[in-house]
Amino acid sequence: MLERLPLADLRYLSWRWDLWPYYADPKRGGWQFGRAAAAVERGERALAEIEACATADWIATRMLDVGCGDGGFLIAMARRGMCAHGVDLAEHNIMGAYLRGRSWQLPVCATVASANSLPYPSESFDALTCGDVIEHVGQPLVALQEIRRVLRPGGYLWLAAPTRYFVPYLWRDPHYGFCGVSVLPRRAAAWYLSRVRRALPTPHHYEVERLPTYGAMVAALRRLGFEILAGEYRSLTLVRNPAYVQTRWKRRLLASLLALGLRAPLNAIYRLKAELTWPIRVVCRKIS
Repeated sequence: MLERLPLADLRYLSWRWDLWPYYADPKRGGWQFGRAAAAVERGERALAEIEACATADWIATRMLDVGCGDGGFLIAMARRGMCAHGVDLAEHNIMGAYLRGRSWQLPVCATVASANSLPYPSESFDALTCGDVIEHVGQPLVALQEIRRVLRPGGYLWLAAPTRYFVPYLWRDPHYGFCGVSVLPRRAAAWYLSRVRRALPTPHHYEVERLPTYGAMVAALRRLGFEILAGEYRSLTLVRNPAYVQTRWKRRLLASLLALGLRAPLNAIYRLKAELTWPIRVVCRKIS
């Protein structure tokens, strides 16, 4: 993994001596190290997904990363010539973001702030990224409202998060790696991890508020005035319009089932399938 890292990231990781105690953790160290090492690469992929959905004449000059961590997404933004801004609750992450910008020799701007109260005027940004953050926010709807507020009309949002009933996460929680933790209430999960599994010193060290569900998150985005451009579960689209089904016999079968008035049961089946097999990774556009 280290051999394929850019020299700037190798220099950055050598400077971040404060992270090594976390990397030494036998349960989470490898995951944390891999996440830090691949942060710029993940930012590049997120920006590519936004650009694939954007109109031909769209040009982003100002972008914001909510929950910027140590600045991987900010580096990806700055490499494209954008004015890269980030917010994070942890002061050591903000210091790391500036250190990462120094190692890449790129300008970044990072601030200690909450997703529920973004310190920017309304309609300040052309696009916004929010990766694996919303499950750590106590009031996710307030955070989404703030995200909408600072986006310009027609601006793009890239949002990714683990979901509560995604089958691989039921078996292995994405944050701590234990079976069943993703579906537990917050207090129960904190008690289980600290008292039973001994993965945390105390329940107060539990970092997750509540994993969202796919359906509730997509519905909330639509209510707030976002248009889903990419990442919606394909089968739900097919129920709305069977013409998108490419195989002829499947298209006819689906049309026949809908003609029999089975739209609601089919929707329920496909939504359940989405919850079990589809984590949140969507690109949206602010309609107005």
